[in-house]
Amino acid sequence: TATELSHCIESVRRHALARCDVGFEIWHEGKLVEQWRAQSGPVASDRRIAEVLGEDFLAESIALDMDAGGVRVRGRAGLPDHARSRADHQYAFVNGRFVRDRVIMHGVRSAYEDVLHGQRQPSYVLYLELPPELVDVNVHPTKIEVRFRDSREVHQAVRKAVEKALALSRAQAPVPGDSPVDTAGDVGSGGMA
Repeated sequence: TATELSHCIESVRRHALARCDVGFEIWHEGKLVEQWRAQSGPVASDRRIAEVLGEDFLAESIALDMDAGGVRVRGRAGLPDHARSRADHQYAFVNGRFVRDRVIMHGVRSAYEDVLHGQRQPSYVLYLELPPELVDVNVHPTKIEVRFRDSREVHQAVRKAVEKALALSRAQAPVPGDSPVDTAGDVGSGGMA
């Protein structure tokens, strides 16, 4: 029963991450197990991510938003210092649909190749948006797998978006002995960091 309940919660968790504007409740044997209220506004996805995956995930990840030609990648990428032993916090959505896709997973893993070693797993919640005609969703009966018309473009977009976010996180990290970096200023207009 506990295993089946955890599978059900994971399934609803995926829907909750995909649709911040919808509220979700999970009841089991007359008891409320999980509840996520509908969110709106510019930080709705961050609030929902924090509700579903925890405030720690939000604090230990960095936001990303990049438009690479016809592919927009946004969401959050976990900082390398907070990688996990299991791949349990890896969520990718294509045009609002949760998917398990090797192209996306490899793009993410490639972005972490210089900063993540061994069997540690990156955490991420990525939302990819691209024209529907560039995605075939009828690859798998459960629609959990997709096929991209240009998988290389998608791979590169994911990799670049995550690499850019990770580079920004490293650039903002304080160097031992230095004063904290003021991130409110214009990056790149002053001296070297």
